[in-house]
Amino acid sequence: MSISFSNRAIAAGLALAVALWLSGAALFVPAAQAVTIEELQAQIAALTAQLAALTGGTGTCFSFTRDLYGGLSGNDVEALQDYLTGTGHFSYAGGSTGYFGPVTQAAVAAWQAANGVAPAVGYFGPISRAKYTTVCGGGDDDTTDESDDLSGGAGSISDADFLAGLNNEEVGEDEEDVEIAGLRVEAEGSDIAITAVTLDFDYADTLASNNLNDYVTEVSVWLDGEEFARIDVDDFDEDDGYVKTVALDSGAVIDEDETGDLTVAVSGVSNIDSADESENWNVAFESVRFRDAQDATITDSSTGDITDGNDDTTTDAGERGFTVETFATSADLEVQISDGDDAINDAHVIEVSTSDETSNVDILSFEVEVEGDADVTVNDLVVEFAVVGVSNLDDFVSGVTLWMEGDEVGSENPAAADETITFDDVNLELAAGETYEFLVKVDILAADGTTLNEGDTLRAFIGSTERGLWDVEDENGDDVAAADKTGTATGEASAVYETGVFVTLVSVDADDAPELTAQSIDEQGTFTIVFDVEAFGGNIYVMNGASEDTAPAVGDTFGAAYDIVTSTALGLGTESVNFTSTATEDTTNNNFAVGEGDTETFTLQVVVPVTTGTNGHVEVEFEGLVWGTNDASSGTGVYTFDLAAFQSGSVHLSAF
Repeated sequence: MSISFSNRAIAAGLALAVALWLSGAALFVPAAQAVTIEELQAQIAALTAQLAALTGGTGTCFSFTRDLYGGLSGNDVEALQDYLTGTGHFSYAGGSTGYFGPVTQAAVAAWQAANGVAPAVGYFGPISRAKYTTVCGGGDDDTTDESDDLSGGAGSISDADFLAGLNNEEVGEDEEDVEIAGLRVEAEGSDIAITAVTLDFDYADTLASNNLNDYVTEVSVWLDGEEFARIDVDDFDEDDGYVKTVALDSGAVIDEDETGDLTVAVSGVSNIDSADESENWNVAFESVRFRDAQDATITDSSTGDITDGNDDTTTDAGERGFTVETFATSADLEVQISDGDDAINDAHVIEVSTSDETSNVDILSFEVEVEGDADVTVNDLVVEFAVVGVSNLDDFVSGVTLWMEGDEVGSENPAAADETITFDDVNLELAAGETYEFLVKVDILAADGTTLNEGDTLRAFIGSTERGLWDVEDENGDDVAAADKTGTATGEASAVYETGVFVTLVSVDADDAPELTAQSIDEQGTFTIVFDVEAFGGNIYVMNGASEDTAPAVGDTFGAAYDIVTSTALGLGTESVNFTSTATEDTTNNNFAVGEGDTETFTLQVVVPVTTGTNGHVEVEFEGLVWGTNDASSGTGVYTFDLAAFQSGSVHLSAF
C-alpha cells in the first residue's frame, strides 16, 4: 500500500516538524517506535526534497517560460528534475543537476506517458508545460473540462484534404500571417477538439540558405479563420528537420459531421536576401491530435493528406510549397503606363509665335496605374523626345515640365544633343489600385526661321527603354523590377505654326446608286466628307479644287487631297468631284478665304462609278488640306494631321 500527501499537508507537517526540532521540544512516540535526532533530521530532509519536487522548489508551481529538451541547462531544468524526482520518474545518483541529458529525457517521456501527453518523446514543450501546470496546481486539465462541451461518442477524423486554394503561395517581406497550407478536416462520431498539430518544413538542398529563420519569423495555426497557436520560428530545430508539434489553445472544435479549415500561416522576414528570394520551401501536416467526446486523445497521422513530409528537394503530394519574395513580387505589383488624352497625343498643329516663346504647351498625356496590393514611390521618371526640322531638342524647346493630377511635380531643361529628359527625385507617392493622370508640357522657342521654323515637328513618348529607366520603389523600399513596369505612352509628331489651320471632322457618308445602265454604269458610290477649317494667326486661303493624291505637299494647286480605296476585282470609271465651302471665294485665284479666328465648313464629294469586274468594296479617304497665307495659285502649307477618322464607310458595289 502507498500513502500520498497533498502539497498542503506535507507543507503543514514539515512546518510543525521543523518548529519542534528547532525549539528542542521532545517528540512523544511509543517506545518501540523511538527515533533518534539524526533519523528525524533525515525525515525532514526527505520531506523537504519531496515538497521541493512537487512545487519546483518554491512552495508553488514552477513557472516554465521555455521549452526544455536535450542539451539545455539552467534552474528551470533543475526544477523539472526536482519535480520528476517527486513523481518517481527521475532518479539520478547525483540528484538534480540542472542539465537536460538522456536520463532527464527518459524521465520526461515516462511522465508524459503517465499523464496522457503524446507523443511521449521526452520533449518538455507547450503541451507538457500546460499539463504540468494543471497537475501541479491540483486542478483539472482545461482541455478535460472542455470535454463536457463535446457531443457524441467515439470520435475520429473521417477526411482531411488539402485546401485547393493554398499551394505555392508567395510570402512577402515583412508580410504577416500569410496562409501557406490548409486541411479541410471532417469530424465523425463526435465533436472533436484539435489540441496539437505536427508540422514538417522542408527545403531544397540547393538553397542559398537552409535556415528557416532566414525566410520567416513566426508560424501560426488557425481554425476557420481564428488563431489558436503562434510560435517563433526559432522554436523549430534545424537538426530535427524543422519538425515541431504545435499545441493549440482550447476551443479549436469541429462539430460532428461538419468540416473545419485548419490552416498554417507564416510571417516573412523584414528583408529577404536576394539569394534567398523565390527559393522553394514546403510544409506537411504530419499529424493532428484531437480529443473526442469520450475524453480520448487520438493522434491521426494517416487520414487524407495528413502524412509524413518527404525530406527531399521537391514538393510532393503530401506537402504544400511556398516561397518568400520581395514585397513587390508577393503583392502582384505592376506599374502600368498607358496613353492619356488623344487630343494631345494625336498629331496636330501647335500655334506658336515667331517672335516669343510659347509656354506650357501640352505635348504628351499619359496615365500610370498601380496594380496589386502595394503602394509605390516614383523617384525618377524618364520621357523621350524626337524632333524634325532641327538638330536637337534644345533647338526646339527651352524647358520641360511634368504635371500630375493638375499640379506641377517636376521641371527640367534639355541638355545639348540629348533628347532624353529625366525628372530626378520627384518622389511621387502612388497608392495601390489607383490611376493617375500625367501631362508633359514644353516651352517652345520662337519659330523665327533662324533655327526653328514653322512646320517643324515635335513628339514625346515613353517606350520600353524609357520605362526601364524609371526608378520606382515599393512601400518596403525595394526597387520595382523591370518586368513589373509595363506599358507605353506614344505622342505623335505635331507641327508648329504661327499662322495656320485647325481641321475638325464634321461627318462622313457613303451611298450606292445601282442600275445606272442608261449611263453605261452598273453601280456607283457617292462619298461625302464634311469638315471645318479654323484659321489662326492670320487669314488663310484654301486652294480651290480637289485631286486624288496620297501625298499632298506645299506647292500643290488643289485644296483637298483624297484617295479611292477599292478591291482589286473592281474596275472603276472616272470619278466626279465637287469641293465646296461656306467660305467666300477670292476673285483672283478662286481660293476659299478664311479669316483669322473664323471657322468655315468644307464639303468634299466624290462619286465613283464601277464599270467592270465583279463585286467589291469602295471607300474614299481624305489625305490632307493645302492652304496658303496669301491669295496665290499654290499652297504654302499642308494640313495632314489626325486624319484617321476622315474616311467614308465602305460601300459594296458591283458590275453586271
